[in-house]
Amino acid sequence: MSSEHSASRQPDEDERVLPPVEPGFDGEPESAELTPRNRGIGMLIITAYGIFAVSSFARALYQILTDFETARVAYLLSGFAAGVYILATLALARTSARAWVVALVAVLVEMAGVLGVGLWTFLDPELFNRATVWSHFGEGYGYIPLILPFIGLFWLLRHRPMPAKNRSVKDRTAKNSAAQQTSRPPQSTGSA
Repeated sequence: MSSEHSASRQPDEDERVLPPVEPGFDGEPESAELTPRNRGIGMLIITAYGIFAVSSFARALYQILTDFETARVAYLLSGFAAGVYILATLALARTSARAWVVALVAVLVEMAGVLGVGLWTFLDPELFNRATVWSHFGEGYGYIPLILPFIGLFWLLRHRPMPAKNRSVKDRTAKNSAAQQTSRPPQSTGSA
């Protein structure tokens, strides 16, 4: 009888094991502290932006220094695009809340630029007698300039920084969850 009693006894408060809390358990995207946006796939996105920053800067600098009078608007837009890519690259590489806002603005400006300039190059081709990074929606670059801001925006929205009050609650929850997983009490077999 005593073995039945011990097998059916309720665990004490200290012995109860709660299930681990998953990151993003409240329906929000995972925080930058749990999954930094500059790691994993984020590093590939930053690399793509870095490549475009270097290539568009080099192209714009060469065009402005050697042939500026031929296509002022196109070359100035190439320089602007280079600046946007540089800013986006630097902001995406950082994990602060301020860097997130800067990256978001840069990616939205890039999206507006590639869509606006892409459409503009079809509507007024004489104004763009030389190509820019964003001409014809990035046709000269395999349309990657058209796709990249959508990927960047998706990534940024998935990795939004949390407000400070939510961050402290989630940090405590994650720490408690980790502590519970490492200090689980031994399982009783029911045979005493």
